[in-house]
Amino acid sequence: MYCRLALALILACLASGLGAQVVSITPNPQTVEAQQNFTVTVHLDTATEVRGSTSWITYDPGKVTFVSAARGSLLDGFPMYWFIAAPETPDRVRISSQILQAGASVFGPGDLIYITFTAVEEGFTTLEFYDLQLYDLLGNVIPDVTTNNGDVIIGPSPAYLKAKCWLQGAYSNGSMHTLQNNVIPLTSPYAADPVTVDSIPEDVVDWCLLELRSTHNGQPTVCKSVWLGSDGWLRLPDKPYLILMDSSAGPWYVVVRHRNHLAVMSSSAVYFGSSGSPPILDLGDITSIYGGGGVKEVETGIVALAAGDANRDGVVAPVDRMSYWRPQSGLSGYYSADFDLDGFVAPRDLNSMWRTNTGLLSTVPASR
Repeated sequence: MYCRLALALILACLASGLGAQVVSITPNPQTVEAQQNFTVTVHLDTATEVRGSTSWITYDPGKVTFVSAARGSLLDGFPMYWFIAAPETPDRVRISSQILQAGASVFGPGDLIYITFTAVEEGFTTLEFYDLQLYDLLGNVIPDVTTNNGDVIIGPSPAYLKAKCWLQGAYSNGSMHTLQNNVIPLTSPYAADPVTVDSIPEDVVDWCLLELRSTHNGQPTVCKSVWLGSDGWLRLPDKPYLILMDSSAGPWYVVVRHRNHLAVMSSSAVYFGSSGSPPILDLGDITSIYGGGGVKEVETGIVALAAGDANRDGVVAPVDRMSYWRPQSGLSGYYSADFDLDGFVAPRDLNSMWRTNTGLLSTVPASR
């Protein structure tokens, strides 16, 4: 009997410890209109043996309010030892469930919990795991569980996209420096969308301008000032990625402009998401660049917007040196001739960026 018990313990440990355990809030993002109820799932993503779970979910009560919770389909058919769905504070709910039957367990992947909220007002918010516990066959907490939070987009006709690009001037070994972060202005430098913010996050490299065109040479239908993070991802100032409300999902040609780098456009029109996971546009891939121009290879297989276009006319030319770098040389701050984006206009901006890029052209078609 002792041998069988020992073997059962060993098998239980092995079953619960095979690889990393992952639990996510799905769908991500969830889209809903204000004053409507919506339900998300706490989902066990991995083939893990579990007996139950406890989730602590935090949320913004100004955006969503908790309604109810129910056990997920993974636990159907079992008597439950307990099931608790209780708001602990106005911004946090605890949901617990565990199988009562001795020796019973289930294997993921599958749904652990369903949680219903009411969307209060338009905007964006995130449902976050304050904590999570998975229980193994013996009721012990399984260690080292990875959790993925869930975004909620509240409002009519959302369209969203994750877009990535690099700036040559700031690029180094798979990321970008933020040396000029303390001089980035609170108001975007782009007249098409001169948005103003209260602060600039530490990971922001600079402002960029996002344009959406319905045709490759059409007039921009949407213009948005966006932040470019050190990881290459573009995002709206109050969002984690590109989220537009009351907007068509496309297809759109996506143009990214920067104040002293050449502009690029997606090689084809892309659809934004309106449900499910966000589509991804990687403008660090040369095959994603319309016409293949306006970029420099900064690493094998990775391209970045080419530096040196101080006057934003679509070409790195002598005028960028004579009319911009020369009069600004030696200055510190937020200047158009600071091609390496370190907060100083210096000879290296001329020699390492402008000289090597002279003659390069953006291949974004002119709008007609």
